[in-house]
This record gives sequence, C-alpha cells and structure tokens, in this order.
Amino acid sequence: MSYFQKKLKRRQGKFKKKITPSHSRSKRVEHTIKLSKTKRDERLMKRRNISKSGHRIGQSTSNKEITNYIPSLEELPNLVKNVQTEDLETVHICAQLIRKMISVEEDPPVREVLQTRIIPTFVEFLKKGDDPFLQFESAWIISNVCSGDHDECEYVVDLGIVPIFNQLLHSEDPDLLEQSCWALGNVSGDCVEYRDLILEQNGIIDNLINVIQNSSSNLDIIQNANWCLSNLCRGKPRPPFSKVKKAIPVFAELIHKNNKQLITDSCWGLSYLSNGNDINIDSVIKAGVIPKMVQFLKLNSPKIQTPALRVIGNIVTGNSDQTQAVLDTDILEQLIPLINHPRNQIKRETCWVLSNITAGRQSQIQQVIDSDIIPTLSKMMKKANKLIRQEACWVLSNGVYGSNVDQIIYFVEKGCLSEFIYFLKFDGTRILKICLEAIEKILQVGEIQAEKSGQQNPVVQMVENLNGSERIEKLIDHHSKTIYKLAEKIFDTYFFDDSNSTSTTTTSSSDDDDEDDYDDPLDENQYPNEHNNSNSLNHYGQEQEQIVDNDIYEF
Repeated sequence: MSYFQKKLKRRQGKFKKKITPSHSRSKRVEHTIKLSKTKRDERLMKRRNISKSGHRIGQSTSNKEITNYIPSLEELPNLVKNVQTEDLETVHICAQLIRKMISVEEDPPVREVLQTRIIPTFVEFLKKGDDPFLQFESAWIISNVCSGDHDECEYVVDLGIVPIFNQLLHSEDPDLLEQSCWALGNVSGDCVEYRDLILEQNGIIDNLINVIQNSSSNLDIIQNANWCLSNLCRGKPRPPFSKVKKAIPVFAELIHKNNKQLITDSCWGLSYLSNGNDINIDSVIKAGVIPKMVQFLKLNSPKIQTPALRVIGNIVTGNSDQTQAVLDTDILEQLIPLINHPRNQIKRETCWVLSNITAGRQSQIQQVIDSDIIPTLSKMMKKANKLIRQEACWVLSNGVYGSNVDQIIYFVEKGCLSEFIYFLKFDGTRILKICLEAIEKILQVGEIQAEKSGQQNPVVQMVENLNGSERIEKLIDHHSKTIYKLAEKIFDTYFFDDSNSTSTTTTSSSDDDDEDDYDDPLDENQYPNEHNNSNSLNHYGQEQEQIVDNDIYEF
C-alpha cells in the first residue's frame, strides 16, 4: 500500500481530535537520569566493622581486649551459654569473642549467631549504662547484624534498638558513640521504612549534628555520624525536607575537610537534598557549595566527581536563576574534559548536566556555544555507545528547541541533524519525540532561509541525503499516536509529493479506528518524576532498550 493510500485510509471514517504537538514543552524535560551501573550511587549503603586486629577502634574503654584469637563456630554454643552467666569477667570475654566471630571479613556467621537467640541479651546489654565495655561490644555485634540482609536487620530492629541507639548518641564514650552512629547508619541504609523510623526519633538529626560538631578530635566518629546523616537524606520517596534540611550546613562545612570519605558522603548528602523543588535547590545554593562542587570536578576521583556532578545537575534542573548561579562559575570549562572521561558513568552524568543547561534561556544556550563544548561533544558521540550518545542527543535537542535562528544554524553546522536522524531508527518514544521535534524546528529555520533566498528549503535536501525522510515516513506507522502524528505532520509538510498520487477510495474499518484509539504506551511511572516544577523540567535520558555499554554505533 502506498503512503498516499495509507494516509487516505487513516483520514477516512471517524475523525478524532488531533493531538497538539508538544510545542509547549518548558525549559526541562521532566525526568532525572537513571544510571543502571551506578551501584554505589543508587544502592542504599551499609558498612560492616571488620575485626582486623586484636585492638578496638578508637580509645579503648577497658583493658580487657584479648588476643587475636577468633573462636570457631563449634565454640559458639559455649560462648552463648557463658555470656549469660553472673560472672562479669566471663560475660565480657565471651561477648568480645562473639563480636570477633561476627566481624570477620569473609562469611561472618551472622545467621548462626541469630539462631542462638542471644541477640536479645545483647540488646539488654546496650542499656547497661554502668558498663560501657559491654555496651560497646553489644553495639558492635548488633551493628554488624544490621549490615546483613533485610531479614537480619529486621530481626534486631523489631527488638527496639533504634530508640536505644538514639539515646546512646549522648554517650561520652567515644567507642560506643561511634558504634551507635554505625548501627543507625546501617539501619537507615536497609530500607526507607527504617530510615523514616529513625527520622521519627526525638531529635535524631540534632543528635547526629551535635556528635559531628563535638567530636573534632575523633575523625572516625565524625565519618560515621556524617555517613549516617547522609543515609537519612536518601531514598525514594524522599524524606520530608523539613526533617533533614538541617544537614545542609553540616555537609557544606565538611566538604572543606581534607578527607576523601567526608567529602564523598557530604557530596552525596547534598545531592539527595538538592534533588527536589526550587526550595530545596535554593537551600543548597545558599549554603555556598557550588564553587566547591565545581572544584571537585577537577579531581581525579570518580567517587567525588560523581556526587559533585549530581549536585550540579540537580541545581540546573531548577529555574533559570538557579541555573545561572552554576553558569557564573567556570563549570563549562570543567565539563569539557569530563565529556571524554574514561568512565562511561561520568560521561553520561556530564551530558545530563549539559542537557539541563541547554534547556534554559537562549543566553544560557549561548554560553554553552561560546564555551566551544559542542564540537567536543559531537566528536565524542561518533565513537560512544548508544546510551551515552543518547544522553548527548538530549543536549543537542534541548539546545535546538530553545534556540534562536543563528543558534540553530550553529547546532546544525556541528552535526546535530545527523544525530537526530540516527535515533529515528530506535523504538524509544521519548527519544523519538525530542528528535522529531528538533528536526521540525530545524526544517522551520530552513523555510526562513528559503523565503529569504527565494530557493528551496536547504534542510529538506540535508534530511533526504541522510535518509531522514525515509525514517520519518516509517514512523507514520509507529504504535505511539504522539510519534505517528508528529512524523506524519513533518512528512506531509516537507517531504510528501502528491503530484504522482491517484485518488483511491477506501472504506474505514474498526481496525483503523482502533489504530487511532491506540494510546501512547509510555508509562509515566517508568520514569519517576524527580522535579515537578511547572517552570523547570529535567530529563531522563535512558530509554527502555537494553544496550551493552561497549556497543559502538557508527554511521
């Protein structure tokens, strides 16, 4: 069946209201980036305290630390029996030996210890304020149980450990204080329900902040308290901003410390807190962290670069003034080398940041153009895998969509048209939509040029030379109403020649009506909105196709 016949068949029968193209799209496309391989970034974190020597961490509260001997599993029943005796010395020794067993680096016998039903006894030991040594050993055991799987963590949480550890944040014993932060960090990292349970505890955020501020001489305590605080700010659904916003100035101060772990956890904390509406973003901006985040991009440390990029990316999803606060630094200069970073994750994060900048005002798009970053981006796209290339495509499409005529001509000169056409062969509704919209915008500029010169639209020939008209025509049969309507409009306006067509009478059928009734299959829930500002939208660059990272796509 010819295109003309298909077109006529679709037009006949019951006419329906035409879907308006998405010309009213605002400054951002409403979805955050999803990086499937960012395991550390997106997985709730837990940490185990490993016994690597016979010495306890920090300043010991007792001289009862025994040798490096680690008992075997066969000795566990006797240890469990003796830890419940009346002899305090025996209790101390057995508790310490059980702690050593459960703190080995490989295959700790957590399940076996739980099966002895001794953990409730250690929970009771936590309450013994007159025996900080026993409290410490019990806290270490329970903290490492919480670092296991959900069932193991659930077991001890149900024993009521959360309010106990919250109270222990007031302890004057540094070892016990550190283990309490460690345990709460593991519990909050297990699931959002436990995170919220901790946030419901009286004064928990203030308690952790006080621990950080009052432990200037003990780096281990500060690191654990800061990590716990960061964990309390993460997760979906996000915690109420009113409960965690006090952490912002703490993170803002700790990023200036000369400690990689403190910087990393603080940057992640700021990334969670900036991931929201304009109020969240403003609070982070007012903390004065932008210059430091930009500075971190220069470091040869992906563990710091990644959360720093995330903070910057979240800020530029805000309104134009918030985006400008980032552009007023040398951010674009720092992003150029990251486009060719050896890690794909960093490349994609960089493209995500740029895409939200090019979705801003024309003056901000011009700043991107003036930075000369687009040629570097275009060159990288030719040898990148599809997922990275797709993120880069959002940079170009957002730029084209919001640009003036001269800026659009610049983007075309740098090869963006071929990229848009390249993605027309893939079945991702969102990427198809932005590419078709960008192609239409470029064709409109071509019409302006044609009117001035009195010649044909030069972009039409460019599209045809790249086999773009064929791909656009094929999309007229796409299952998504949004896509086939947009493709049909572009093809009819710029490429359809009915001079050789003959009139054909075709009756409509119920199948045709079903085709017109076909809803766009895109499920919005697959792309969770992270920033629902009516005036600022960000984008989610990854489509549903499963692409191996090392696949290379060349023209």
